[in-house]
Amino acid sequence: MHLPTHDEAARLVRRWIRGADPRPLGRGMEGLVYEIDQDRVAKIWFGESATALRRTRAFYDALAGRPFGFEVPRIHEVHVVEGRCVTIERRLGGSPLADHVESGGVTVDEAQSTFLDVLSRLGTGGPLPEGRAMPVMDEEASLYDAAEDFPMALHALAERRVTRFRGVLEPAVEDLDKKVTALRGRLCEVDSGRRSVVHGDLTPGNVLVDAAGSPTAVLDWGFLTTEGDPVFDASVAASIFDMYGERALETELGLYARIEERLGCEREALLVYRAAYALVTANAYDAAGEDGHFAWCAAALNRPDVVRALLG
Repeated sequence: MHLPTHDEAARLVRRWIRGADPRPLGRGMEGLVYEIDQDRVAKIWFGESATALRRTRAFYDALAGRPFGFEVPRIHEVHVVEGRCVTIERRLGGSPLADHVESGGVTVDEAQSTFLDVLSRLGTGGPLPEGRAMPVMDEEASLYDAAEDFPMALHALAERRVTRFRGVLEPAVEDLDKKVTALRGRLCEVDSGRRSVVHGDLTPGNVLVDAAGSPTAVLDWGFLTTEGDPVFDASVAASIFDMYGERALETELGLYARIEERLGCEREALLVYRAAYALVTANAYDAAGEDGHFAWCAAALNRPDVVRALLG
């Protein structure tokens, strides 16, 4: 299905705004968001089915019942309009943390503290079984269809991705098979045993904050959302806080240190999960591996500290 133009999207949402010209609010990996009123937005999905969105609705309802201290999306209605799914959702307050950093209203250090606060709240929220029903990335089945425990389910996902994209991964990743094999045992060894909802794609762009820089909402769930080890979520978040900046590696390692101190995570576990994330998502955006994300993942899998954590 092609991505809708603004005119096509506007036609779809006009039925909820009584003929006014729809105002776009944003575009994410999954769809376009338009304003309906002060309390609601319409999201036009690029590819999700109504069945999948009803499952997501149940997940959001369960997530909203947790006392995180910030809002999460809520789907009020699911519609199919002209063959395309449209959801009517709660409008979340605040603006992206990334915008506050860019404008100078929040320092990078303050933004990282807010980021860690969000990770801490998510990681201490307890198990969320509804998260186990969520498929990840472009898969149709739940992550847990392959295994009942998180380490084995995550490794099975990594194996599926490596099998699917071996022709691209093998030339770019040294000792690919050796690393994939080692990952299985290492994931079991570093697993903290704790379970919570895993956002899986937490960035400064999808943490909303108020004028004082305090978190008001977390959005853009779904790419790698599941229930699992909160240390995995922390590792992913640290690595994607600043992926392509001039000091990206320094930022990542600095966040690891703060996560170790603030959240009690082990550096070795963070690095093993870093490897898992790189294997799983390397070809998420380009099957041919010709984009920046693939190069970023391959570089991590060849990085000395990551290799040591995997292979000893």
